[in-house]
Order: sequence, then structure tokens, then C-alpha cells
Amino acid sequence: MPVDPNLLAGYLLACLLLVVTPGPDMAFVLGQTLAGGARRGWAATAGVYAGVSVHIGLAAAGVAALVAANPALFTALRIAGAGYLVWLGVQGIRAAIRGGGGEHATGATTTLAAAFRQGFVTNLLNPKVGLFFLAFVPLFVDPGRSPAWLQMLILGPLLPALALPFYALLIPGAARLAGRLRASSAGRWLDGAAGTLFLGLGIRLLAGSPR
Repeated sequence: MPVDPNLLAGYLLACLLLVVTPGPDMAFVLGQTLAGGARRGWAATAGVYAGVSVHIGLAAAGVAALVAANPALFTALRIAGAGYLVWLGVQGIRAAIRGGGGEHATGATTTLAAAFRQGFVTNLLNPKVGLFFLAFVPLFVDPGRSPAWLQMLILGPLLPALALPFYALLIPGAARLAGRLRASSAGRWLDGAAGTLFLGLGIRLLAGSPR
């Protein structure tokens, strides 16, 4: 077995604790679900996971360490990611003010491809995600068992995999709530809620808050 069973058990337990702890990815998926329903929430989740996969590969290859060692590059990525989230947030708030409903949420994009792209870009442009895998996963790597990069590639995807059942509960629940609200006079404010959520995530990333 390329990974140590005892370390694997500890890693899975730590992952479960991380899964149930609210974070930026969870908030982004929730915002997309509120703005466009369950299918859009799942598309955003797929985009986030695609970004996570890139970060896992970069961490295993040591690229994340190079980013961490270059403050200017790290800052540039953080500002770019924050700016993208702020832009999405402003578009959602503007849609709420116009009273356009879900069809105009987050920049007038309701296609699943757009939700996927937004999830991928926001995750990919967050350098803290790569640093998270670079700092967290190696804690459960046994250098004497197999190459470290191989163990990181095995362990890394387990975190998003364990989050899937949680999202399977979160997304339908948020979609049902959004459906009820859209059927009432409060529906137009869902875009504002999603936009405010994205705006807050962008400001948090820009301020350098920990993941």
C-alpha cells in the first residue's frame, strides 16, 4: 500500500472535520445554488473541484512552494481572485436592485458552463488553496513508504470526495429554499444575497484572511 494505513485513518478523520467546517468553497456553491438552483450549484461544485484538482497537482509537483516563496506572485494571484469574486458580487447585487430575478444573477449568466467556469476560476485564483494542500497533506505522508508526490496525489482528492455527500444534502436543501422564496415577493432578493456572499468572499480574500 503506497500510503500508511494509520496516517490514512487520521487524514480521513481530519478531512471529515474540514468538510463540515464552513469555508469559501461551500459559501460559493451555496451562493450559486441560491441564485440559479440545484443544477447550477452542482455545476459550480464541479468547477471548484476542477480547480482543486489543479492545486493538488501543483502542490505535488512543488509549484505551490514556488508561489509561496514569491510574495509578489502570491499577492497578484490573491488580488486577481478577490477581484473576480467582487465583480460577481457586484453583478448579483445589481441584478437584485433591477429586480431581474435569477435570470440576471451574477452577471446575467445562468448557463451551467458559466457556473462551472466561475467555480473553477475562483478556486484556481486562490493561492491559499494550493498552500493548504501543500501544508496539510504532507502531514500524513510517510517518506519511507513511497514517493511523496505519489502519496499527495492519492491523499489530495480524498478531501473533495468526502465533501460530496455533504454537498448532496446542502445543494438540494438550498435549492428548495430558493424555489420557495422565488415564488414569493422575497424572490428578487436571492440575487442580492448571493451577490453579497460573493462580495464578502472577495473582500475576505483581498484582506488576506486565512482559508
